Amino acid sequence: MSSERFWAKTGKGEFREDGQPEYHPVICHLADTAAVAMEILRIHLSPLALNHLSQGLGLTGESLIRFCGFMAGSHDLGKVSPAFQFQVSEVGKILAGETLYDCWSSLPRERQIGDAPHGRITAATLPEFLVEIGLGGDLSKRHAKKLARRLGTIVGGHHGFFPAQHEIDALDSAIAGNDERSLWRQYSLTIFQQLRDFVGLTSADLPSQCDNAAAMILAGLTTVSDWIASNPDADSGFPYANDTPFETYAAELPNKAKNALAKQGWGQPATGKPLAFTELFSFISEPRPLQEAAIQFTATLTPPCLVMVEASMGEGKTEAALYLADHLQHQAGAGGFYIGLPTQATSNAMFKRIQDFLRQRYPQNVINLTLSHSAAALKEDYQSTVCRLDQVYDRESGVVASEWHTARKRTLLSPYGVGTLDQGLMGVVRSRHQFVRLFGLAGRTIILDEIHAYDLYTSTLLERFLEWAAVLGSPVIALSATLPATTRQRLLTAYANGCGHSAPPLPPAPYPRITAFASGEAVAQSFAASDHVRRSLAIRWANDQEWPETLQQVLADGGCAAVICSTVNRAQAVYQGLQDYFSEEELGLFHGRFLFQDRERIEQDCLSKFGKGQDQRPHRFVLVATQVIEQSLDVDFDLMISDLAPIDLLLQRSGRLHRHVRDCRPAQLQTPTLWIIEPTLMKQSKADFGDSGYIYDRHVLLRSWLALRQRGAIQLPEETDDLIESVYHLEMPIPEELDPTHADDWQASLEKYKVEEEERKRAIANQVKVPPPRSDVKPSDFTRRGEEDDEGAIAAMTRLGEPSVTTIFLQQTKAGLVFPSSQDSVDLKTRPNLALIRNLLAHSTRLSKQGLVQALLSQENPPKWTSALLRNCRYVELNAQGVAVVGGWRLTLNPLRGVLIEKAE
Repeated sequence: MSSERFWAKTGKGEFREDGQPEYHPVICHLADTAAVAMEILRIHLSPLALNHLSQGLGLTGESLIRFCGFMAGSHDLGKVSPAFQFQVSEVGKILAGETLYDCWSSLPRERQIGDAPHGRITAATLPEFLVEIGLGGDLSKRHAKKLARRLGTIVGGHHGFFPAQHEIDALDSAIAGNDERSLWRQYSLTIFQQLRDFVGLTSADLPSQCDNAAAMILAGLTTVSDWIASNPDADSGFPYANDTPFETYAAELPNKAKNALAKQGWGQPATGKPLAFTELFSFISEPRPLQEAAIQFTATLTPPCLVMVEASMGEGKTEAALYLADHLQHQAGAGGFYIGLPTQATSNAMFKRIQDFLRQRYPQNVINLTLSHSAAALKEDYQSTVCRLDQVYDRESGVVASEWHTARKRTLLSPYGVGTLDQGLMGVVRSRHQFVRLFGLAGRTIILDEIHAYDLYTSTLLERFLEWAAVLGSPVIALSATLPATTRQRLLTAYANGCGHSAPPLPPAPYPRITAFASGEAVAQSFAASDHVRRSLAIRWANDQEWPETLQQVLADGGCAAVICSTVNRAQAVYQGLQDYFSEEELGLFHGRFLFQDRERIEQDCLSKFGKGQDQRPHRFVLVATQVIEQSLDVDFDLMISDLAPIDLLLQRSGRLHRHVRDCRPAQLQTPTLWIIEPTLMKQSKADFGDSGYIYDRHVLLRSWLALRQRGAIQLPEETDDLIESVYHLEMPIPEELDPTHADDWQASLEKYKVEEEERKRAIANQVKVPPPRSDVKPSDFTRRGEEDDEGAIAAMTRLGEPSVTTIFLQQTKAGLVFPSSQDSVDLKTRPNLALIRNLLAHSTRLSKQGLVQALLSQENPPKWTSALLRNCRYVELNAQGVAVVGGWRLTLNPLRGVLIEKAE
């Protein structure tokens, strides 16, 4: 029987006029995938990543390309099996023939439906064939077989999970077709040999090794090539060949692969030469000291490298990072970068800046830039840029998002991207397709902003991420307002280990500073703070019962103040209480428990009121907010009131005080001043930190309070290092002047902190993170099979906190179910289209009360909500008063305060 009679894809049950099914043969799909993989390696993969792949396999040049193309192509060899061919029995019976069908159909029913995914069959079948053609010729027979099994598992895991050896060994050979006497094995071998001839693979192209870095790149290459090769579109993909002779079909494949990649938005490498700083940023006539230091560093930086930049807000860290990224990508011949930020809000704000930057940097090019976070589909200004790149090539220039790259799991494959750090960290979480994320970032420059914003759990994942970034050849630029010395050392150690070096000691340099690691050496350089960020920050302690009235008096002549609360509940209560002192028009509230559409509106309103410029700045206004405004939003206040928080976050928040140069600040607010809500003293004078104690570690809060309680002002940036170390240097002895109660609290909370941070959080992180790149592990140790492909759940694994669920708010009326804002009807019985899905998610927010989340998750979703965007959401039905009761909790949708959560009576 001809090998073209085994199908890999079918036309959904469609038949041609001659009665034959519409299908794409296995050999054709394998060759499609191989052709795409080889084209990616020749043209599109970063030279840095290609070099690490070469080192990991011990192959170079065309040998490397042929072998990797062959391996990627062989991913679906397991489809030559009864388990796969007869899952669509009428197609398999016609194509494979009665004899093979009868052998399979005579098996007991329980064996016919046995667990035999085709990827697992590939992992079982391929190793023996590889050994037969000479794989690992320099190795012992045992080690050659071990290498072959490793390679078979890598490509057999193309659907997201690497099969474990015990799963491979448990396959029923009757349905897997991998018995050595089986006809199926002979057909598999024939197709294997056809693919080998198509690629031109010889024994000289076979490796004797495959390290973990090569495994991740090869796995990602295989899956991505399979995705591209699975597009049957006649114009931009690989239309079904049916029974076309393979030799005829294969002749056009190199051109088809080039065309498919071009039309899917691949391949926009860096063009031209690196530009001078003032050429990149024409609006900056004279670089600031930080930016001058970055310019000097480029003379000695060679990728892969790590650069850590610590400086106050307003020093131009983003421009310095973009300059460094531009230099590094051109030096490596690898176009593109990814910017990871803490939140969706900060990602959205950065996206617009990067759009403008790329438009000016490449004025003659069409540039592919994606926004990568779970709510990107709801950003209208981003969605307006989404298109097929083959439809914009006639344009002279522009920054757009390739439609292909906007799909889930593909966003990190785009040459340029902005999104949340979570998207990158999912590459080091044991989960489905984690290797695709690592492949997407391999060799690209990665910019990580606001890295001080993460707890030890996420920081532990970040360290593993840096190890993998290094071993995959990716330069990393990390930006922060402040970092404790211990954190800098851990990040430096992680990246150095990834590069194969022992950890160098942390080079000393006063704050503000740049610390860099390249070519096995670490260096650090300080720079002068700009005049506009050098300041004396006044500190005032405020009584929680009295400060609202005092604020009213201080703002009597006008001014804009921010009140930052530790929890949403407290922010809602503070906003409500301030209504006794200020009019509704003078108050605003911003937190994460508004519906998405309202949160977007409020964010834009904040930027228009408190951003640069004076036109829309109110005469008097108080914005009550949670931590959402402390990261990257370019806003400026005359006065700030904050709940007690860790010292680094307080310093970060203070960067929103007098951020912009203004001539019109009220007389009482000429000095940047931070009011901190003072803790109340419990019995034996132990401090009560209120809601902050539920969010932040007690020991860190205690030491932050003690560091500031006797201070009337702090000099920034001169005192930044001392303040940070006074809180985070855990080996610092208890100050002798502390009274016994606070000394006991210090010791007890320190012991608890070490257990919580050093043991519990790291232990949990160690359970979910992938192995280090240089460990001796199996591919199956990198992925963990979950109940479903839940990207939201995977993203949640990058943060340690209460469980949460995205909750959609609908309202029940006499006319039926409607959206609360528009009163447009909602039919839950029909399958929602993309427009309706976006509308549903626009009326959602994420809730995290533990009992409430459990109650919501126990509810069934509408059967038609099968979209990945809705699958893990829940919905509630509000009554006419905007109230819903769920599992003993009352949810109220308030237009001014967001979602209120209270225990139901």
